[in-house]
This record gives sequence, C-alpha cells and structure tokens, in this order.
Amino acid sequence: MTAPSVTDSIEGLTRLMGESGGMLLIAVIDGMIVGSVIGGWDGWRGNIYRLAVAREYRRRGIAHRLVAEVSKALFDKGAERLSALVENDHRWAIDFWESLSDLGYGQDPRFARYIADRGGR
Repeated sequence: MTAPSVTDSIEGLTRLMGESGGMLLIAVIDGMIVGSVIGGWDGWRGNIYRLAVAREYRRRGIAHRLVAEVSKALFDKGAERLSALVENDHRWAIDFWESLSDLGYGQDPRFARYIADRGGR
C-alpha cells in the first residue's frame, strides 16, 4: 500500500539484518511468505517498520501475531519503549494499531515526525 522510499532496498534490509539490533520476522503458511515486519533496536528504543500481510491472508490475526512477536523480541533485547510509524492517510492502518491496546500500544499525540534523507530531499 505504501510506495517504496529511499530506505526500501535489499541493500538496506541486508545492512539492518547485519546489525545486532535488526530483525525481520516473517509469517509463513504452506511454505509461502504471507506477512512480515521489520524491527530495530538502537540500544535505547525499539522501532517497528513495514508491517505487511498479503491481502488474501488479512483478518486472520497474522499482523497481530507479528507485532506481538517483534515486540517481545525488542523488549527481550532491552528496549524500554517501542514505536511504530503509521502513515496519517492510511486510516485502516491507524485503526489496526489502535486495536493493539492488549499489547500495550496507544497513539502518542505529543510528537510529530521530522526526517532527513541522505543527499537531501
């Protein structure tokens, strides 16, 4: 649903996986990858990126399970707080994250996001 950005590349994912705080979790059904999520821990906070489930496998609890597993893994690494970036114009994604109160997630209205890409914008 989200177009790839400058940070979405095989090289970037490979680099993340080479870091001790990086992780990629996948959901597999009948030998086929049907979902994935990226987790990263920088020694201070954990971050969750790019949660995705194949359209025909949605609404089966796969995304919830992926978030639960990546959250546990990040907390096990020592993270005290986790955050997930959700695009404002993806109401369905916001609704999903708002449904995760059982995992301790809630929207934090105190912050706005600012970014800088290598090489400028």
